[in-house]
Amino acid sequence: MSDREYDVILYGASGFVGKQTVRYFQERTRPDEIRWAIAGRNREKLEAVALEVGVDVDILVADSKDETAIDSVVSKTKVLLNTAGPFALYGDKIVDACVRFGTHYVDITGETPWVKRLIDRYHEKAVAEGTRIIPSCGFDSVPSDLGTYLVVNYLREQLGTSCKKVKAYYIANGGFNGGTLASGFNLYDSNQIAEVGDPFLLDGSVEHSFEEIEKNRDPLFPEYDTDTNSWIAPFFMGPINSRVVRRSNALSTGWGESYGQGFTYGEYMKFDSPLAPLEAGLVSGGMLLVGALTQQAPIREFLKSFLPGPGSGPSESVMNGGWFRCELLGFGAEGQRVRGLIADNGDPGNRATVKFLCESALCLALNEAELPNGGILTPATGLGMFSLKGWGRE
Repeated sequence: MSDREYDVILYGASGFVGKQTVRYFQERTRPDEIRWAIAGRNREKLEAVALEVGVDVDILVADSKDETAIDSVVSKTKVLLNTAGPFALYGDKIVDACVRFGTHYVDITGETPWVKRLIDRYHEKAVAEGTRIIPSCGFDSVPSDLGTYLVVNYLREQLGTSCKKVKAYYIANGGFNGGTLASGFNLYDSNQIAEVGDPFLLDGSVEHSFEEIEKNRDPLFPEYDTDTNSWIAPFFMGPINSRVVRRSNALSTGWGESYGQGFTYGEYMKFDSPLAPLEAGLVSGGMLLVGALTQQAPIREFLKSFLPGPGSGPSESVMNGGWFRCELLGFGAEGQRVRGLIADNGDPGNRATVKFLCESALCLALNEAELPNGGILTPATGLGMFSLKGWGRE
């Protein structure tokens, strides 16, 4: 792909997250290092973003449902970075073009039923041709997936053992943007929400026993965790992140590098204050209530009327004041314990997501020859250790 006109094209650049990716590239890349452009369906909005950010780059126009226009954009670049969601509504022709033209792809989707469709349709072809299609390169699901990958690697390479279990504990503060909420609502509107409950939704053709499935069910209730001596509750992104982590293990197992026999992964919110039991109970109860209410179409429409819509999101002060910590605890096959931490300042759903996504695209563009495998991959299996080089830079 050395003859491509661009290294990276940022698609959806006029959206709330898309605009932040433009600013990130403007601040963090050099013209002699990366050739990039912005794209979307509305030229005027894209021009306004370029003017606001103060960047002079090429602007490409293509509606996500116009196959000819999308083909023209995708064929020009080595990597397509996509922030235009809900991805189940607007991502099909983009990914299809990436697979046909051998263009690597990253996005920030948490729509696991859509990712499963990508696996079913495109995985084998992408494997055969070495094309890396890597969804979920934002806050969902980089900390969970890369964090688990680091813990497993440490156990294997430093302690000489396999991994039996990883538990991830989240503490976070931030806001929601309208695109994220729209993607969540679309899971209900399109009757895909039932699929989300399958713990191994993204494992492809891998078979799992009833016992494995039951052992990997998402937690529903608060509990006191003796491994950390703290109260924990279900993490609302667990049903997304855990599927990605399990796909990483399934793919690694297929490559002869299993995380460990009977490997399990669990994800939680962690509470350490004096009111921790109450907080854990309120979060668990609130999640169950919201899930039940959102099942009802009239309530969904009511929520849409006053929650942030696509193209909107938290204020700059909220995004700058946000933060997250993902604390990981890994258990070796012979009783070893390994602790890991992935943390960042800035709103996790926006600031951290933009950093993760942009550095994933740059990793693909700059390290293409060193990265293994093709297929519908995960951050861990598609990027691995190379992806960590840029995420700590300033």
